Amino acid sequence: MGIISQNLLKRTDGNGRVAAYEILIATHPVRNLIREAKTHQLASILQSSQQQGMISFDACLASFVKKGIVAIEEAESKALSRDTLRKELEQTTKSGK
Repeated sequence: MGIISQNLLKRTDGNGRVAAYEILIATHPVRNLIREAKTHQLASILQSSQQQGMISFDACLASFVKKGIVAIEEAESKALSRDTLRKELEQTTKSGK
């Protein structure tokens, strides 16, 4: 069980739109944070749980920018946090993803 959130972005090639998404899986730690009203800590779980299939919205945006699917301006206009998007882009560039 989990939560998926999505937003449509314009493609750089002009062929319609692409869905950027965030996936939060209801793991035991996630459920505990929600139960204890510590939802502000969910972002750290998203960042550290990519191996379990979770991804933050800004990480998805960064991936699309890096692949040339979405323009940086479009990604920045939809990002939850421009600073986080920029950090994700830097990490993606450094790790070669």
